[in-house]
Amino acid sequence: IGGGGGAAETDVAVSSTSATAVYTIAHATYRSAYMIMQITQGSAYQVGRYLVIHDGTTATIVEESAIATGSMLGTFTAGIDGSNLKVYVNMGSASSATVTVLPNPVTV
Repeated sequence: IGGGGGAAETDVAVSSTSATAVYTIAHATYRSAYMIMQITQGSAYQVGRYLVIHDGTTATIVEESAIATGSMLGTFTAGIDGSNLKVYVNMGSASSATVTVLPNPVTV
């Protein structure tokens, strides 16, 4: 999932309310990323712009803006897992969904 190096769009299938990784990059290579993340769940949609940064130990993500066609479908968190920076989606419902990520990572 992910891998950095530019804006390659990826889709991740999600069917759980547990935190699910939707974007992963090597934290030794990338310090931060700007991304657009879209959730499609049936005929409901959400899209937002997010910034994520880390110091090698702690990751922080902020939602710049987000909008949905109805209720918000999920929230995003970030963390360090081994040698990777990961962004997770936390869905409000376990119904099948797709998270589309359009990232723009920035090197260390």
